[in-house]
Amino acid sequence: MRLKTFAFKTSAALAVLGLSLTACSSNSSATKAVGGTSDSSTPVSGGTFTYAEVTPIKNWQTQAARFYEKANVLNSVLDRLTYYDTEKGEIVGWIASKFESNDAKTEYTFTIRDGVTFSNGTPLDAAAVKANLDALGLGIESAQIQPNVDFSAYKSSEVVGKNQVRVTLKRSDANFLRATTSVAAGLVSPETLKLDNAGQSAISKIVGSGPFVFKSEKADEEVVFAKRADYKWAPATAKNQGAAYIDELVIKYLPEVAHRAGAAQSGQVDLVRGLQPIDEQTLKAGGGTVYAASGVDLTANMAAARIGSGKLADEKVRHALQSGIDRQAIKDTVLSDSYEIAGSIVNHKAEGYVDLSADLAYDPEKSKKLLDEAGWKVGADGIREKDGEKLEVTVSSSNNSVVIKPAFELIEQQWRAIGVKLVNRAGDNTFLTNALVDSKIEFFGTRQFAYGGLGPVFGPANNTQTLNADEELNSLFVKEQAATTEEEHLKLVGDEQRALVSEKALTLPLWDEVQVYGANEKAHVEFTSGTAPIFQSAWKSKD
Repeated sequence: MRLKTFAFKTSAALAVLGLSLTACSSNSSATKAVGGTSDSSTPVSGGTFTYAEVTPIKNWQTQAARFYEKANVLNSVLDRLTYYDTEKGEIVGWIASKFESNDAKTEYTFTIRDGVTFSNGTPLDAAAVKANLDALGLGIESAQIQPNVDFSAYKSSEVVGKNQVRVTLKRSDANFLRATTSVAAGLVSPETLKLDNAGQSAISKIVGSGPFVFKSEKADEEVVFAKRADYKWAPATAKNQGAAYIDELVIKYLPEVAHRAGAAQSGQVDLVRGLQPIDEQTLKAGGGTVYAASGVDLTANMAAARIGSGKLADEKVRHALQSGIDRQAIKDTVLSDSYEIAGSIVNHKAEGYVDLSADLAYDPEKSKKLLDEAGWKVGADGIREKDGEKLEVTVSSSNNSVVIKPAFELIEQQWRAIGVKLVNRAGDNTFLTNALVDSKIEFFGTRQFAYGGLGPVFGPANNTQTLNADEELNSLFVKEQAATTEEEHLKLVGDEQRALVSEKALTLPLWDEVQVYGANEKAHVEFTSGTAPIFQSAWKSKD
């Protein structure tokens, strides 16, 4: 069987939209830093680095690391088989020193680095990798852990040769290799995999091979990690190939958004996630730094249309709502210079990006015409009606983004001008719990990690974005996943964007995903293209 080798590089087709939440990258090309000190000086070793997250983590189970709160921390505890280098636009070696596939993308072989160990001293060898791949692809029934959605093509793996693992897939999967870079595919010790669900959900019991090791925890207050002094297996392109510069990493929780900039500026914390746009200038004026960590490997922030209630079943209605959004007004009124208006469902810097901004142009007159054609007539109160039903739609989202609720407040005004009432439940986590599985909630405000094409995010009938099984789309998703050349793969990823945004208007993109961080003047930190802080290369200036 002919195999393609990827010792330091792989086809860009496999890099499209992938997640890069790595602990050890040296690159910050996806991050814009404003104000404060420069990261160009020589790193200083030692000290404690304190990072404030938004909310406490209750469940640390690694395969479910799809939320920033968890991924941003596990990123520094778990290594992965491969790493996506944004500067090179390539997948490079990490725990796998070499990786190769057959032409059909149904078989992958990984050569595991020698000398890598988990923090408990056990080897991270081919047998340990096989155990992890089985857990990712098949789940762990005894622990009630479901398979990772990005490994849906996984069939089996076996240890072959000297410290090699051969993976066999049930079908072609052009995105499988890219999924191995994800923090949700972080490698844990075989002993961790034997624990029950509660054990695998406890950070104190998760054993990884990363640059930081669990030290202590105060429930709902903080988690402390110590650097691993013998760490020496960073990704192939990382500048820092050794142990972390800092001695200790403290994760605190700061849910009060109004306190975050002040906590960074005063030195209570070194870095905090989730700054309000209004606080960015304040922090910069006080000598701090604002980091706009661009989510190159995530979808844009969007309102995903869910057609189960029937109101959005007509494409004309969805297109009317698409052209009824004034995105520039959102940028000018709600956002800051840290944000970029979306031009597609994927971010501008993602490989395979197709500029669909012309199809996202604000045109309220076009919206009114489409709604008229769809049979929705303006009522006495200005809200359109059809068959005795008001054109009233609801949006739900998490409170992860500090700008999501005010953005939809502005959209609420814009849609009212075309005769549509929007019930804004963005940022209401209590409401979100039920809305995730309720197809009668018309819109879901979201952004999603994607590891190649958009099929794993939008394909399943029970996906939380659209809650819609679209046969045409699913056929396209299958074709994209089965692509075996870069040219074919990129074309199909483009077709997916056009279908979701321009043709079917199942997604209403708003702005490119970005996480805005604030740091004090002593803190130096870089970020991955998945917006995760790279604590292995973080350091602090001396007093």
